[in-house]
Amino acid sequence: MFLFIAILLLSKPSFSQSSSISNEWIKKNVHTINNDSLSVGKFDFLKEKISDKRIVFLGEATHYDGATFAARSEMVEFLIKEMGFEVILFEAGMFDLMQANKEFQESGQSQKIKSSLWDFWRTQQWEHFYSSIEKHKQDGKPIQMAGFDCKFSSSYGFRNYNYSKFIEGIFKDKYSEATNTDEYKAYISIWKDIEKGYQQNGMKGGLAKIRYKMSDKEKIKFRQLSLWVVSKLNNIGEYTIAQMVKSNDEGIIAYSDLRLLKLIFNKKSIIPINNCRDELMAENIIHLLKNVYPDKKVIVIGATYHFMRNNNLIEPIKIEGIPIQESVIMGNLIYNSFSNDIYTIGFTTFEGMYGVVDQSKKGTPVRSPNENSLEFQLASRGIENAFVTLEKSGNELFFDQGAILRLFDHQSAASSKQWNKILDAVFFIKTMKPAEK
Repeated sequence: MFLFIAILLLSKPSFSQSSSISNEWIKKNVHTINNDSLSVGKFDFLKEKISDKRIVFLGEATHYDGATFAARSEMVEFLIKEMGFEVILFEAGMFDLMQANKEFQESGQSQKIKSSLWDFWRTQQWEHFYSSIEKHKQDGKPIQMAGFDCKFSSSYGFRNYNYSKFIEGIFKDKYSEATNTDEYKAYISIWKDIEKGYQQNGMKGGLAKIRYKMSDKEKIKFRQLSLWVVSKLNNIGEYTIAQMVKSNDEGIIAYSDLRLLKLIFNKKSIIPINNCRDELMAENIIHLLKNVYPDKKVIVIGATYHFMRNNNLIEPIKIEGIPIQESVIMGNLIYNSFSNDIYTIGFTTFEGMYGVVDQSKKGTPVRSPNENSLEFQLASRGIENAFVTLEKSGNELFFDQGAILRLFDHQSAASSKQWNKILDAVFFIKTMKPAEK
């Protein structure tokens, strides 16, 4: 009996053997990257990988990954300079970037763009991006920028009733007769009250939305007014502003259900709000790609969570209480319309720190991944930085058994047997560095 068991054990591959990526697969699918940012041809391989794709999604595990932001700024520069990309869409407010981009195109000053973005895009590792877009503008090759979020991200939307004044200006200039209607007056009144809450709560957009509570009856009324405004804007040909208004209004309605106490005791209460946000962001991007930049090559920047597709292929896991495999994901919705045009890249790491740091703040340590993770497999081979294509991962036993990647934060471990249907590639950084103010 003992001999029989011994034979079985010897004939069965060990856990460590079956859970390791083969050297052959590494050789064919892992492109190591020189740390020297000045090295010539550092990202030339992207010309073959991305090829003729019109839309490139560049993700991030968290919004506070300094090393990711530094590497991504270099990739953005390469895509613009070497591959002809002309538009960048940010996970930031539509209104904020609409106003900032207009001012940037007129002045060429990147401060306009910087002021319209969240604080994690105002860190040292992203500074190169701003000098880069200024230079392209000076050279006569201006980069267009837009936001796709249903939330405001800066003082453009928060201060001095900027948003309601903007809507008022559109109607006064192009639809003045509508400004005397009860619908128009009621709609503007609600938005001024919302903006008042923003100013009372400072720059914390999420907290401002928590403050603006709406009953079911008030939601119905606000949605009716919103539909009225959107229809009027469409009638006068302001289709992008109409899309922005719909997105902002529906975002306000969704976030009005958010309650801190409820969220503490029931994390699932955030799920319908998150799902609504992803649906709205997908609508915004689809509108921008189809109607505003139909013939342009576009870079989309934000969290990898929003960019993945086929999230149902990920093993059940929760990210901050959200069941990722069941959620509505923006990437899925967009992919249905642009499946042949999209190339999606996630960023991940093995060790280090993340967060926004200064003299008084230190980062949060990255949790150590186990040997079934892609991060462990790459780090154990001494790889510092690498671009990993996932197209052929379905032919590799390591992935077929259910490989772990930590693309959505640095704590939880998402597993799937079909990563090639979720992302196209992963940018691996062995040691993460936090974002610096």
